[in-house]
Amino acid sequence: MKTLYLECALGVSGDMLLAALSDMIEDGPQILAEAVASLGLPGVSVRFSEHMIQGIRTRRVEVLEKAPQPLRHLADLTRIVGAAPSDYWAQRVKEGSLEALTRLAIAEALVHNEPLEHIHFHEVGAVDTVVDVLGTMLLVEACGADVVVASPVNLGSGFVEFSHGRFPVPAPACAELAKGMRTFATESGMELATPTGLTLVKTLAGSYGPLPLGSVMAVGYGSGTYSGGAYPTFLRAYLIEDEFLEDGLIKDGAEDEDCCAGHRHGHDE
Repeated sequence: MKTLYLECALGVSGDMLLAALSDMIEDGPQILAEAVASLGLPGVSVRFSEHMIQGIRTRRVEVLEKAPQPLRHLADLTRIVGAAPSDYWAQRVKEGSLEALTRLAIAEALVHNEPLEHIHFHEVGAVDTVVDVLGTMLLVEACGADVVVASPVNLGSGFVEFSHGRFPVPAPACAELAKGMRTFATESGMELATPTGLTLVKTLAGSYGPLPLGSVMAVGYGSGTYSGGAYPTFLRAYLIEDEFLEDGLIKDGAEDEDCCAGHRHGHDE
């Protein structure tokens, strides 16, 4: 059984997730670049680079927009996902993407007291968010993980400014999305978890806890647009295999191992 573990102790954003997963998978950049090109979005592509954060090599993924992009509603995003060619985008990837985008739109609709169909804002409408969501779901599928576990998510602290004004961290949409998640805050003086990042972790993770028991098969490091400076941030993704687990159940003969089944799953109480 393979587990994807998302270490969000230093925060999470859509581009950090995309970068960490593409770094963890050997041919991740090629998979992502070809799939994004298949979407047929005019002037949209992805660029990969490496950045040193606290002396650690991390990958960064930028979504390039060489042509003007319209402000999109949830219905527009749904059409983009639906039209994605099945040669690159499996049905499970599309379903997970729609679930995440809808969750993000619902959170924004609640905090702004607007009907869902009226929501049109950069956090969802920007093409980079569409690529972050679709690309993350694609790479999760590509790594072959059976389950996804996340660490508690660091929300950060301080204030954030966006189109609606200045708000304390977590901003309203982030606070809404954080419901039901395992979170904490540090005195970073900055926002460490974005709406897109929280949405993706909430959609993907079946549980929260420490690094699960198993053999580490691969590790990826992903930094984002605001990584670096006084409070460096990156996200670390692990692919873990436990030969004693099949479909979440302990195989015959594994009961004699030193660790308990609860630690194998990485589940919280």
